[in-house]
Amino acid sequence: MSINDIQQQITLPNVWYGTQLAALFFSFLSFTTNFKTVYTLAYISIATSFIISLYQSLTATQKANASKNTEESTQNKTTVLDDPKQKIVEFVNSIKPLIKPAQSHATTPYILLSLACIFILPRSTLTLTPYAIFAFFHALNYTRTFVLPRLGLNANIQSQANIVMEYINTRFHTPAFKAAVWSQLFTFLTTVVSTLINFPLNIVGYGDGHSMLNFTAVFIWLSFISAVMKDNILMRAAINEIVTIVDDVTLDPRIPSQVRGAWLKAKHIITYKSLDGTK
Repeated sequence: MSINDIQQQITLPNVWYGTQLAALFFSFLSFTTNFKTVYTLAYISIATSFIISLYQSLTATQKANASKNTEESTQNKTTVLDDPKQKIVEFVNSIKPLIKPAQSHATTPYILLSLACIFILPRSTLTLTPYAIFAFFHALNYTRTFVLPRLGLNANIQSQANIVMEYINTRFHTPAFKAAVWSQLFTFLTTVVSTLINFPLNIVGYGDGHSMLNFTAVFIWLSFISAVMKDNILMRAAINEIVTIVDDVTLDPRIPSQVRGAWLKAKHIITYKSLDGTK
């Protein structure tokens, strides 16, 4: 295979596929080893994959909404791209119109959370669980659709492999994504509990000594969940289920009225009425 052939294979979809495999590999190492480096590499792979997804989604929308280019503009673009410096300028200019729509895109919260896990939040392999689930099914579907047909396998073997992959995706996709959502909510809950426990202990010098970081982590997770639940049906359903359970518990006459009142205030603060997506 020549260098030109290799360069032709380095496309954004293929790079995205590579980041999915890398995310799976480094997530597995993070679950099974104590090396901090692989945890960081896992999140670098995750962030890169989401950035590529965001870029592809926004540019596809941009192209769909744009008018057809004239033959003259196409020639000018080709000439400009012959200069490496102009390539950079062209790329930067193409990014600028994407900044505003990226702010409200459904993928952006996942990018920000993955970056926060690299630079701000304390190391926790539990946070990798949903990303590993996403990466597994993304890689599975890409392999079945684009990689498997290019492997030159026997038709019968390829057919059987395709059936198995399709079955895994059909049978386990929704339950796995539900598990991913619940793992995110569980991480948020444990973060809140840990913060509430350590805050008074830190005042008397017996906590973890990271009150500011703990409250920052709560804020980051709360912001993430608030942003995601607008577009994620599974997240809204899980939160509604949690709210229903807590409502039933607080209605118990044995529960102090102060606790019930605190819960009602908490529901008001998080604007529970918006969880149905109607706000």
